[in-house]
Amino acid sequence: MSQSFLVLGSAAIFSTLLILSLLCAQEVDGHLIQARKKTVAVYNDIDPNIALNIHCWSSEDDLGAHTLYYQQNFRWRFRVNFWRSTKFVCDSSWSDHAGKGNHTVQFTAYKARRDWMKHCVDNCVWSIRLDGGYYGDGLDTGFPLKNMFSYN
Repeated sequence: MSQSFLVLGSAAIFSTLLILSLLCAQEVDGHLIQARKKTVAVYNDIDPNIALNIHCWSSEDDLGAHTLYYQQNFRWRFRVNFWRSTKFVCDSSWSDHAGKGNHTVQFTAYKARRDWMKHCVDNCVWSIRLDGGYYGDGLDTGFPLKNMFSYN
């Protein structure tokens, strides 16, 4: 074997191992990406007499339509993709028995670039209430859930 072949072969092996290492343990914003699953939960905190209809999906998964009664929740688990472009969107609707009609809104339940290490490291909690959707990590961290949208 020639010496140049051995050098090129060694360089190819080294490059391949380097790329595999980066794929297995990529560092983003000083945090090591782990293969941990994220959890998103949507709670119906509207009213004991109001059911919440919800349908969530991503570009890869349709999670189906669900009816949540008061204080019930719908949750799902997933892994963020390599490009951190994972995004789940939900349509939500409920009817107001007080005669104010139907309320609908579409919201982004999880967006990796927004949520990755800022808002919900492992858990994202949505509390759907009479006045809108509240969002946070669901932990008792001293930070209240943030109002992210209002119903019409």
